[in-house]
Amino acid sequence: MFSVGDKVVHRVHGAGIITGKKEMQVTETPHRYFVIEMPESDSTLMVPTDTAEQRLRPVSEMTTLRHLLTDILTGQPNRLPKDYKERREQINKKLKSGEIRKWIEVVRDLTHRREQGRKSKVDKRLLERTTHLLAGELALAQGIDPEKAESRLAFIVEHPNEFKDQQAGTGWLRTLVQRIMRPFTESGDSRAGRCQVEFRRTEASLFHGEMGTEVE
Repeated sequence: MFSVGDKVVHRVHGAGIITGKKEMQVTETPHRYFVIEMPESDSTLMVPTDTAEQRLRPVSEMTTLRHLLTDILTGQPNRLPKDYKERREQINKKLKSGEIRKWIEVVRDLTHRREQGRKSKVDKRLLERTTHLLAGELALAQGIDPEKAESRLAFIVEHPNEFKDQQAGTGWLRTLVQRIMRPFTESGDSRAGRCQVEFRRTEASLFHGEMGTEVE
């Protein structure tokens, strides 16, 4: 069950933070709702608490996002239907699933189609919508503003292989820190927690191009 303060993703509207609960009487019977602030659209969403499990999911962990972005964006694109109606139906089905993996696949496939010179206004709108959904989740997962998340996501989409190389470059550091800190963690030494926090902060800076080179 979700609680106030949780970072969540609505399967249609995207990422937000549960800021409270509110009772409203829309019909004869009053219902309780989660109040969700949506940073990406600067709006508020009301979701019935009794159906929240079907409509919401937790924001993905940063490690999960990093791996999915690397694996999917550098993978082979799926062939989309030539008919725009079939293509739109297929993409909308993936978007409504609310699954982060399928959202990233949509961005990859539509970006590939655009690069091949096969684009339409419908494709453009769907790509923009999916990019906003992904950026919103990335922003909450990493604790940055949506504009910065969109900028970083644009870099990853346009340069997936370079992003993959960046992540491979920090992998050895992550493994080294884990090995060094294991004895302290197992013994309950408080220094382990402080070191892990500092490493995550450094790793986040590397991820966002604040330390190193990033193509704008």
